[in-house]
Amino acid sequence: MRDAMKDGRVVVAGPNSPDVATCPDCGHRVHKRSRKTMDKTITWFYRHAAGASKTCGRRYHPARP
Repeated sequence: MRDAMKDGRVVVAGPNSPDVATCPDCGHRVHKRSRKTMDKTITWFYRHAAGASKTCGRRYHPARP
């Protein structure tokens, strides 16, 4: 997912964003990750912690608003 919550504010994943935040839907912890795309740019996103909130819709469908 691209956005998460930190200290009551919405943060967008990026190189300067916090490493750990919370999911805005379920409230569980998410970690910042990065991925290099085929055109060599870096994409930043948040991912749920292992085993956290298996029922959260954003875990399996991160593009949902």
